[in-house]
Amino acid sequence: MSDLRTAAQQALEALESLFTLQVDYARPKRCGDAITALRAALKQPEQEPVAWMYVGLTFNNDMHGPHLVWKPEHMDAMSAEKGVRAVPLFTHPPRREWRGLTEEEFWPMLEAEGRADRKPVEIIAAFARAIEAALKERNG
Repeated sequence: MSDLRTAAQQALEALESLFTLQVDYARPKRCGDAITALRAALKQPEQEPVAWMYVGLTFNNDMHGPHLVWKPEHMDAMSAEKGVRAVPLFTHPPRREWRGLTEEEFWPMLEAEGRADRKPVEIIAAFARAIEAALKERNG
């Protein structure tokens, strides 16, 4: 298990133990969201990089590259000595869990857009745009 995965597992265990100690009304929603996100991340299989990329440095610090190597040890010696680090490349980014809207977030948006001076089509269009904006913000 990688260091990052070990740290995520420890964070999950700590949050779960704190979360179960608190009574229902005092549980912060963000703790529950963090627990859910950590559980989902730990379910994903660990990926091995398929290659590494780096931008090299010459003796007078001019950049050259980018270069693609199979292992970070295959970087040119000058760049490695100057502290250049290779970046791992994966076949695809790790999957993130989709985060939808809760009832508490959904209905106020409809109420905000459903003004009496608007036609139903305008209300629906504005509501759809508000939902889309909220989901983009939430899921990046």
